Amino acid sequence: MQCEKTQLVGDKDFFIQLDTNSRPPYSKILKFDSCIRNSIDGLQVPYSSLEFIARTGRVLASSNGLVCCQKFIDDINPLFICNPATQYWLEISYPDGFNSERDLRIIFECNNVDKITDDFMLMSIMWPSHWGSDPLCKIYSPREKIWKDGGRIKIGRGRNLCHKRALCQNGVVYLISDTGRYFREGPFFWPYIVAYDVENCVTKFLKLPENSRRGIHDRGCRISIFKWGNSGNSMQSICLVKLNKNVFSIWVLCDEEKSSWHQVFEMHVEDMGLEGSDLVVAGFTVLNGKFLLIATDLLVYQYNLSSESSGKVEKICGHACGGYVFFHSFSSTLRSCGDGAKKLSAR
Repeated sequence: MQCEKTQLVGDKDFFIQLDTNSRPPYSKILKFDSCIRNSIDGLQVPYSSLEFIARTGRVLASSNGLVCCQKFIDDINPLFICNPATQYWLEISYPDGFNSERDLRIIFECNNVDKITDDFMLMSIMWPSHWGSDPLCKIYSPREKIWKDGGRIKIGRGRNLCHKRALCQNGVVYLISDTGRYFREGPFFWPYIVAYDVENCVTKFLKLPENSRRGIHDRGCRISIFKWGNSGNSMQSICLVKLNKNVFSIWVLCDEEKSSWHQVFEMHVEDMGLEGSDLVVAGFTVLNGKFLLIATDLLVYQYNLSSESSGKVEKICGHACGGYVFFHSFSSTLRSCGDGAKKLSAR
């Protein structure tokens, strides 16, 4: 099944880093590349910016030209926002009560309307140590330079939520649950998505499409959510990607109130041009509803989801992350990091 409708390209570049839950010191592997080959402008990030980020911290999130990172070393301001294109960065403290990587989970989203302002939404989530307790949110004010209460996400005694796959779209934070079979029955038996309205502090549960349930409890099944559409498009939504037994399936959320989904893609990796009986998919992501990026343990490929696609993957680049790859999409802008931003320092 080919994708029937796609959106215009927004983010065309991406960061690659090692996907790990380990404590510091982290791997300093960081690579930058683009889905658009033979671009006239070339890659829009100076090498010195990439080198600075790689030696200073780990990328936590990226949005509309800014990246949010966490420093490798303990510091009074352990977080920072950086614009790799303009080579400026802004240091940010932890919110009160958040003092370890284990506690801190970051959601980062820039203002989609005006790309020259310093408006961005930086939310931290502290997951409680006791199962069944609701996580607490803090929202950073870039103008006041303080963290404010952001309410609690009402998750109840449900499934574990995958914080690294969280995203923010149109003022709503989406988190997808895990897929393990540890509920025998009840409302939490099937995996689901939690949608948290940041402004109104309202939590909703979204059901996954029924035809995504087959094999979803399998140990090798992987699901994730990504943005669908670009920041300048009114048809923004989210998509669900499922990889099971080397088959990629993609659904787009059509109606949040009804948890209505539309399947737009399904294909085995061999039919996409990826071969090898021992093929390992180390990571994947979707950019704008246009490209499906797939990393093996050595290479990164892109698959064009549009109806004009050749139906085969295109090799983009190599990487050194082995079997654990995490992508962050990126678009180069001149957006300011905010008052107090400093020029990136040389080695």
